[in-house]
This record gives sequence, structure tokens and C-alpha cells, in this order.
Amino acid sequence: MRFIIQILFVFITFSNPAVCQDDMAYWPKQAEFDGYVMTIYTPEPEKFENNILETRAAFSVYDGQHLPLFGAMWFRCRVQTNVSANVVHFTDIQLMNVNFQQITADKAGQVRELIENQAAEWHFNSNLKQFYANLKSLQIRDEFSANLQNSPPVILYSKVPAVLVYIDGAPVLHNFGGSELYQYVVNTPHFIVHSSSDKQYYLHGGNWWYVASEPSGTWKFIETPPAAVKQLADQSKELRPEKSNEISSGAPPKLISVREPAELIQTQGEPEISQIYENLFTVTNSPDEIIFDSYTDYYYILISGRWYKTKNLERGPWSFSEPEDLPEAFGNIPPSSPLAHIRLSVPGTPEAESAALDNGIPQTAVVLRAKARMDITYDGEPVFQEVTGTSLKYAVNTMGSVLQTNEGTCYAVDQGVWFTADNPMGPWQVSDHYPEELKRIPPGCPVYNLKYVYIYDFNEEHVFVGYTGGYLGAFLYHGVVVYGTGYKYKSWNGDKYIPAPNAYTQGAKKKKGNGPNISFYASAGYGPMMGPGFYGPYGGYGMGMGYGGYGYGMNNQAAYNQYYYAGQTVTIDHDVVEEKPIDLNNIYNNRKEGIVITETVQRNDPMKPVILEHTPDDLYTDKDGKMYQLDRQGNWLELTADGWQATTANPRQ
Repeated sequence: MRFIIQILFVFITFSNPAVCQDDMAYWPKQAEFDGYVMTIYTPEPEKFENNILETRAAFSVYDGQHLPLFGAMWFRCRVQTNVSANVVHFTDIQLMNVNFQQITADKAGQVRELIENQAAEWHFNSNLKQFYANLKSLQIRDEFSANLQNSPPVILYSKVPAVLVYIDGAPVLHNFGGSELYQYVVNTPHFIVHSSSDKQYYLHGGNWWYVASEPSGTWKFIETPPAAVKQLADQSKELRPEKSNEISSGAPPKLISVREPAELIQTQGEPEISQIYENLFTVTNSPDEIIFDSYTDYYYILISGRWYKTKNLERGPWSFSEPEDLPEAFGNIPPSSPLAHIRLSVPGTPEAESAALDNGIPQTAVVLRAKARMDITYDGEPVFQEVTGTSLKYAVNTMGSVLQTNEGTCYAVDQGVWFTADNPMGPWQVSDHYPEELKRIPPGCPVYNLKYVYIYDFNEEHVFVGYTGGYLGAFLYHGVVVYGTGYKYKSWNGDKYIPAPNAYTQGAKKKKGNGPNISFYASAGYGPMMGPGFYGPYGGYGMGMGYGGYGYGMNNQAAYNQYYYAGQTVTIDHDVVEEKPIDLNNIYNNRKEGIVITETVQRNDPMKPVILEHTPDDLYTDKDGKMYQLDRQGNWLELTADGWQATTANPRQ
């Protein structure tokens, strides 16, 4: 049984003639067994929910002597994905029904038994993106993203090279190595040290040094800081990973201090524009993608997948533009244009639809109950706050993501896996369910992303899990993918400082190759959903949202606080550093044990693509099991008791 049905799933991905040749994209496919030749034709998906697919397909069986027997079959299976490898696996196959119009019930039962006997132990894999692209029943839904906050962040403009210095509110100072003489600012992605001897703050970026009496004040460039401060910076640099765009030459940029989420756009002097398409112009003397619409006199800029506009770059005000309200020319920019990448954030374009599809493809895995482990630490005793609109509470003084019900039961997500415990301290065990109110968590709550971590099924030994882009901070909004919820979350400041998730995933805007593109080591990104940057005793800052090879990519998205820090222990005080490479493509790969990645599924494809000379070019079955054939002239034929007869019906409409 599994043999035949898994074959059919492979064919789903081959129904498009544009599929790459590596996938051997030919229709139909055949297999030989016990003197029979089985030919499988294009399947038609009927239902795809969670990771369970139900579909039907036409097939024929030929014994080499008589005319082929034509039939329809219905089946369901579990779909497992490996997004980074672009592979989909089909397992746990169940044959639901088989229908033959040409033979008796007894003969049909014999053929069905023959199929099931051959199919028992087969496993298949195929091209993931083609599989999803050809699922006509697949609907990209964004009901969970309807209440995102899209008000513009602070958008600043500079006509000279500049860098934002972001501090999350008032500076939070922690001592270096127990010393009262030097303290570092922990609530910033930059290296900032306060010296008690001269009451000054020192900032290091690239090969430049700055000093200020207050971090939110004016930063002045200096040639050399105090020797002790430089030594502390060198120590921090040794502990952090290299970053390719760290600036080490040129004139020092102006520093602009902010205490709330902000973006900086720049030009070299007054804006200079050049036409790119119809009424659209680009600002040529800027490292940022600034688009000017001559019909409305609005400047547009793309931040975290969201469009903002103003008529005055210097004074503003800025306002959010709903995706469907963008000028029509945005979607008509030719794919060959240097600005073609913005089509990714214009609803209705093939690029936007592809991004939406990518964002909705779950990365899946099988969890071994007995081996998967998780530990949660808190800054002191666990502290919980209520989740608005629910009876749930969430922990605020931990890097993890912990929920608590009214009954006291706790749930947590660690690297895409649900766990449960009787109390916040554990012990934690793999969960095969999550709180019923999970889907009611609003985006204004820092653990909003947990609703994008799924439990598909389970048995005594395994739990089948998956996550989509929302878990990593990417959400579908009105047909385009945006990043961050747009809400400003409150960080925790106790004995330890724990930054909150980023509202807009700062730094997620396209940079041109020309003009000033100045960046310090620390990125504009901020918060525990960012990668490691400046290392402190409790975590770090670092990389903001990146652009993938096709624009924004799910694999480059910044995650929330439960996985970037996992497997990473940093203690500056005792010079202890332990790092674990982080897989941004599949976070299940970051687990040391307890996960069966879908790469381990057998990849034994028994079917061979064939080009048939004397059988129908295309065979199709409708929902009732009626058989149709498309001949070489493009005419539909229906299988009746008298054989194939011409019909005016189009079964695919």
C-alpha cells in the first residue's frame, strides 16, 4: 500500500513541467512488479491540514497481455519537511479507497490487495517548494497576523554619514569582573563602558572611539581612550565572532543616540533622484533604498517588510502605507530592474506570493520523548505577567518562553519543541499538547510567536512537531511578509538584564552598494531574538534581519529569545567562553539529542519517469472517481462502459 501511495506524492511535485531536471520532472511514472506495470498520473490534492495530506490520483495497471485497467485511488499520509534542503518526505501512508469502473468487485479486490502487498515498506521524498506550489488546496492564511502594529518607528534622516546608537531606555550598568571602576552598558548592542574615575562613557565601533558625558548626549570622536578601557574592548572583541562589514577605515561617522526603536536613512547632501520606472525614482546618493513617486510627491522606504512614506525626508511626518495602497507602478517594476527586489513586498507579485509560500512552509521534525531535554533558568524566582485576553501568564525574567495556566501547569517552547511541567522550575518533559488558549495570545505579548509552533500528532514514543516563519518573527500581512510584530516590549532588569524581543527587527532594510554604508560591529538589531554581538554575562546582541538570496528569507530571520542563546555560555568575568554553531535554516538541528530530522528518512524512489507512446498523455479522476483522459489534441474523453468517449465536460474546472 505504501509503495503506490508514496509514489503518488512524488508525482505531485512533478505536475509542473518547469520543475528542475534534477527532479526528473516527467509525467507519468511507472513501476514494475510481479509481471505488472503500474502507471501513476497527476494526483489532485483534496485536503492539507497540519502536516496530513489527503489526495486522489488516477492510475493504470497493465499485465502485458490485456488492455490496461484504469482506476482511481484516495489516500492520506504524513508530510515531513526539511526546508533548508528543499526536501519533503511522505510517511505513514494510508490507502483510503480504490475505485475501478471496468471490472467486477472481486477483481477490484484482487488488484487492491496486489497494490497493498507491494506498497508496504516504501518511503519517498521530493522537491519541497514544488510540492507546495502545486497544492491547489493550500491556502496561505494570515488570521493570526491581523493585529500587528504598523505605526512607524522613529525614522531619522541624516545628510552626512551617521550611525544610530541604541540604548533600551536609561543605561543599565554592570560591573566588569566585580570592579567598581568600570561598568559596561548592558542594554545596548554597542560596546559602551562607563569610567567612574572621569565620569565619562566610552564607545567603540570599528577602529573608532567616542566619548560622552551621557550616552543620550553628544558623542565626540577621540583618537585614543584610556588604556584600561581599550583593554576591556580588546577582551570583548576576542570573545565575539567576526563580522565582515565592520568598518576600520575612513572618516568617523556622526553618532545619533536613541532610546526607542528607530531607523536611520541617509543621503550624501541633498537627495538626488533618477528615474527607474515610469513615475518612480530612486535616490541615487543614499545607501538606503528610497523611492520617490512623482505622481504623489511621496518618498517611500521599506523597513522590516513594511512601507512608510513622507513628503519631507528631513521633517516628516512618516506614515504607514497599507500594502494594497502602494502605487500601481511598484508591482510593475520589471524583474530585470536594479530595484526588482522590492517586488517581494508588493502584494500580488510572484515574488511576494513565493515569499508568503516560503513563510508558510513548516519545518518539521520527530521528537523522541525519552531523549529530548530542556532547562529553563530565571533571574531569581519566576515572575509571571498576564496574557491579555486569556487566562494564561508568561514568564518575564527568563530568556526562555514559558506559559502558565490558571491551574499552575506550565508549558514552554525550546527550539521549536513544546515541553510541559507541573511548575516553572520543572522537571520538563516533551508535551504532546499545548494550552487551548494559545491561539488567542495577541501580538502585543512577547510570546506571540509560540502560536506558530505546532504539534501535529504523537504516539507513546514520538511527537511530530513543526514551526513556520511566525516563530522566527516573520508574519504574513495583507499578502506580504513583514518582520516583527511592531509592538515595543518591556525588557527585564533585575540582577540580570534580559532584553525584550524586537518590535521591528531593526536593520531590516535593503542597503545599496554605493554611497556611505557605515556600520559598527554591533548592528541596529536589538534584543534576544538577535544573534550574538557584544558578549555580556547574560547574553548578547548582534545581527539584525538579513536579506536572503531571493529577498527576505525565512532562514535569515531573527528569532525570539528561546533559541539563539541555547547552547551558548558566555562568562566574561572568568574568561569562560563556550560556543555552539547555530543553524539558522533548521533550528531543530541545534538540538544535541531527542530530534529525528527528516533527513534521516529513507529516500528510496522505485518509480521511473517515462514518456508513454500508446497510452493517454494525461489521466484524471474527479472527486466521484470518474475517469477522464486528455488526448494529444487537447480533447477530454470520459471512460464509460463502452470505453473512452468524447465529452464536453472539463473535469478540472
